[in-house]
Amino acid sequence: MISAHATHPGLVRKNNEDFIRTDDNLGIYLLADGIGGHNAGEVASALAVETVYSILRSNIERTEIDGYFELMVHAMQTAHWEINTKALTNSSFSKMGTTLVVAVLREKMAYIAHAGDSRCYLFQNEPQPCTATSFMPQRVLKSDGNKLRLLTNDHTVGYQRLASGVPIEQIPKKNFHTLTQSVGCGNPPRPDFNVVEFKQGDLLLICSDGLTDMLTEVEIEAILAGRDTSLDTLAGNLIDAANLNGGRDNISVVLVTTP
Repeated sequence: MISAHATHPGLVRKNNEDFIRTDDNLGIYLLADGIGGHNAGEVASALAVETVYSILRSNIERTEIDGYFELMVHAMQTAHWEINTKALTNSSFSKMGTTLVVAVLREKMAYIAHAGDSRCYLFQNEPQPCTATSFMPQRVLKSDGNKLRLLTNDHTVGYQRLASGVPIEQIPKKNFHTLTQSVGCGNPPRPDFNVVEFKQGDLLLICSDGLTDMLTEVEIEAILAGRDTSLDTLAGNLIDAANLNGGRDNISVVLVTTP
């Protein structure tokens, strides 16, 4: 695999509470967006990513494909309890937690597990049938033969109400930023799991909500369509565009493709 990543504190916040880890050799990619007062979000996101990465790195090559989800859940829930334990050591860490997206790319397939509202997208030059659930807005976008597919469902009160049939105009915007699950805060996460084919030329985008709050999916797709540039440049272009639109939060992106 070939990947690039970029992160930026944005234009409003002083600290960057996002954390990224990538491993092209093992095909492991993680992105976390920390929550909590003071610097607690930074602590939670780093601890979650490093804990999960350590478990995956030690076990992924000896795990059968049908055991990936169980391994990912074990790793994420271990990270949850590690954060809980860390929170007991310092009052400033109280109620800290983090979103987390975990992607493992193997055998021309992408295995995605997540908790929270950080997202994972699949960008394809050739349109494919979409099997994603229908309640998410802007799920499938097409322009000039490109397509951006959202592979994750936000774990927020807003999307939970949307899924239950409440019209989006009746849901307060703040509900879309109220997490229903995370790693480290509240009950142990119950990660969603998705498996998609990952073909030559496909592009995986993992991002924090600092990107998706500032850019529409149409705008993200338009940037990703500029595939004549390097992954590093694409990642930088996404960060720059989010900052140009306000940069109200930390912005992090991971891009992955095949050689």
